[in-house]
Amino acid sequence: MACIQAPAQKWFKKVRKAQVNVMTYDESGQLLRSTNGFVISENGMALSDYTAFKGAARAIAIDEAGKQYEIDYIAGANSLYDVVRFHINGIKTTPIMIAPTAALKGGTAYVMPYLSNKSGTTIPAPIADVSRFNEQYSYYTLTVQVPEKSTSCPVMNEDGEVIGLLQMAAKDTEKQCFAISADYPLSLVTTAFSATTADYNDIGIRKELPADASQANSFIYLTGTRDTTRYMTYVDDFIKRFPAEANGYVMKSEILCAQGRYAEAEQNWIQGLEAAIGKDEIHYDMARGIFSQAQKDPNIPDTWTLERALTEAQAAYEANPLPTYTALEGHILYSQHAYEEAFGKFTEVCRTNLRSAEHFLYAAQCRQMLNDTIGVLAMQDSAVACFTKPYVSEAATPLLMRANTLIAMGSYRDAVADLNEYEHLRINQVNANFYDQRAQAELNCRMFQQALDDYERACKLDPEEPFYRAQLAALHYRVGQTDEAITAARLAISMDDEFADAYRILGVALRSKGQEAEARQQLQKAAQLGDTIAKSLLDE
Repeated sequence: MACIQAPAQKWFKKVRKAQVNVMTYDESGQLLRSTNGFVISENGMALSDYTAFKGAARAIAIDEAGKQYEIDYIAGANSLYDVVRFHINGIKTTPIMIAPTAALKGGTAYVMPYLSNKSGTTIPAPIADVSRFNEQYSYYTLTVQVPEKSTSCPVMNEDGEVIGLLQMAAKDTEKQCFAISADYPLSLVTTAFSATTADYNDIGIRKELPADASQANSFIYLTGTRDTTRYMTYVDDFIKRFPAEANGYVMKSEILCAQGRYAEAEQNWIQGLEAAIGKDEIHYDMARGIFSQAQKDPNIPDTWTLERALTEAQAAYEANPLPTYTALEGHILYSQHAYEEAFGKFTEVCRTNLRSAEHFLYAAQCRQMLNDTIGVLAMQDSAVACFTKPYVSEAATPLLMRANTLIAMGSYRDAVADLNEYEHLRINQVNANFYDQRAQAELNCRMFQQALDDYERACKLDPEEPFYRAQLAALHYRVGQTDEAITAARLAISMDDEFADAYRILGVALRSKGQEAEARQQLQKAAQLGDTIAKSLLDE
């Protein structure tokens, strides 16, 4: 295609050295697209079109001399305006300077040819129109027809400064093309929520972390890639950019410990203690990491003991007396069977802003290990007292645990009240075993109708289990409903013809109805199956 060419500008060769050919590849390594780009900073930042990067898992840049460089991260992206800002790892060249002021309508711009075009000069491009977007950036309409494959070539002013990136017309035959302001991509930066946007997620190449430490931390969290190499790369970037932030070392140690790379985790902690401001966070992470691995991995270093974990937790508290650190001391002491000391730590936490049902239940477990039933109940009472009626779902666990304690203490009516509250909170989650447990408590306080209802519910929830049918049969017999007892017992036997309890209950019910022959037959079957009660009844 013949184009009008401008006389060779004195800046042409300098600009040429900053141009690159960009090649993008998918996950399988297949070439996606080839496009143009150019370097705009001494540290290797460059610009190109978004379209070439969409769906890319890898990209390279090739300079004028044919040398290849890896594009290691995306610094900014916008699909609407089709621009991307990225970093070329290791490239050394004089960048193209971005024009400090926009070009004017009626002037002339100059389109640099792409690298494989060896014309050695620019293409004059009259500026037919200049529109504004986002209040401060220019969009140029150029009256010129340029060669194919010119997308993202730099558009220059007379002084050799870039004013925009070339964008082709919809049809190659049109004698018109466009350029988007070169300073617009500089405004594109990553934030925490970049990890959730399509513009960034549609590019598989890693992204530059946000400049703010809090935003960067949130960005890493939102990527959700903790089990990948890229996640570790992000964490390493975070440590490099924010060496005084303890959270970088914490994130890294979590991965290293999970992978069993204990020596590296140890070195990472040492580095954190030397560089990070929050020494307490590093000590806490050491304590937590050592404590966690000591309980599940026999191959940890000899120095990773519960004693050391406790020492690190204490060091964290000494550096910054947070109740979180006290709670960790409690867990470690509990694992060391120091139940009284652990109880003290959990109750101490409950006198802080971390007072919660969870910590009262931990304290209750300590009293349980010390065989202090009254103390257990007191802590469980405190756990339930963390909530007010009507209870929220979080109250379900302490209510159930207190009910179990009350049953063990013989306070059946109070236990039933707690179990009723629990059922209300977990109405669609309770199982047949729950109704059996509540029915047993109800029987102990002579709430017979409620117990019958609960066994009916248990039978509906687990209709193939003969045990609940036998329990229902026994209860029907106890309250004088003999016919119902016989029916339930026969049904239990039909489910399991070697269920001794069901035969015994059936035999007893039949005997009360005067059906001595069949009653003896059923009791004999129960005795043959090892039921000693049935045998004693036969002996009588």
